[in-house]
Amino acid sequence: MYDIFLLLVSIIGLFMHPFFYSALLFDVVKREETLQNVINSVTKNLRSILLTFLFAAILVYVFAILGYVLFQDDFLLDTTPISAGLTAAQEVDSCDAGEASCPASGGIMSGILDDADTIKERSCDTLSLCFLTILNQGLRNGGGIGDVLRPPSNTEPLYLIRVLYDMVFYFLVIIIVLNLIFGVIIDTFADLRSEKQTKEEVIKNSCFICGLERRAFDNKNVTFEEHIRTEHNMWHYLYFIVLIKVKDPTEFTGPESYVHLMVKNRCLDWFPRLRAISLAVEEVEGEQNELKTLHAQLEVTQGIISNLSVQLSHLRDQMTEQRKLKQRMGLLQSGPSLANLTDRH
Repeated sequence: MYDIFLLLVSIIGLFMHPFFYSALLFDVVKREETLQNVINSVTKNLRSILLTFLFAAILVYVFAILGYVLFQDDFLLDTTPISAGLTAAQEVDSCDAGEASCPASGGIMSGILDDADTIKERSCDTLSLCFLTILNQGLRNGGGIGDVLRPPSNTEPLYLIRVLYDMVFYFLVIIIVLNLIFGVIIDTFADLRSEKQTKEEVIKNSCFICGLERRAFDNKNVTFEEHIRTEHNMWHYLYFIVLIKVKDPTEFTGPESYVHLMVKNRCLDWFPRLRAISLAVEEVEGEQNELKTLHAQLEVTQGIISNLSVQLSHLRDQMTEQRKLKQRMGLLQSGPSLANLTDRH
């Protein structure tokens, strides 16, 4: 549809007027994401902005009623009628180049503007005209409607009311309402920029297939770059989906049949969510290494226990021999005393 629109604009510019070719320049908005965010900052919260404009229009209408009732004579705006400009231009055209009063040829336009009569025109004789005047002049001037109205004299009875009228319009409409609109646009643009940065960070630091983040591969044998390039290359998955769509179903293997059914049902359960074969292998290898370490420690402990058992057996044998030796020594010492007793008898 977008290409058809560009084609229609080109055809209109070719057959009607070259001015329509200028619409093709807006294609830069389509090509640049930053400009799209600028446009979206206005269109995303368009309802809030329109409601704020409606509130501003209501305030302007209220001020128009007050101005129509109280300050009709103050709505005197400087205007330049077209007839005055045409009269000055005709005078320049009819002027003889030899006359001293004629302007120079290079300053004809400035002479027309300078000589044009500026008149004061009443712009609040009706309520609708008063509303349009405040809407046009009040919102476009930095100081509000007070910048274009007649400066009042401090001797007038409505002087304080007029000052209050100008100040309330300035603070309420210019400062608050218009800044509310600008704030909505700026906040929306900031949110869109944050979303863009978040998306870029997710794309940069997360696997498109399994969703694992970069930190999951820290201190691992496989880096994150190797993982997304070899293990979970998203283009390989796309090629595989294209393969099962163009391949004859009668020639499907078991995995191909399963994936074909999942793709047909728009189910993504066949994607390895939060899983990677490299991390699984490392976990298995880590568990095996832990088991080997525990087995080695157990063997060492059994060896130590065997040595302790042998040492305890030696100590028991030694203690038995020492006990027997002590018994023999006791018998030898008691032998002479028994012989003396026999002799005495």
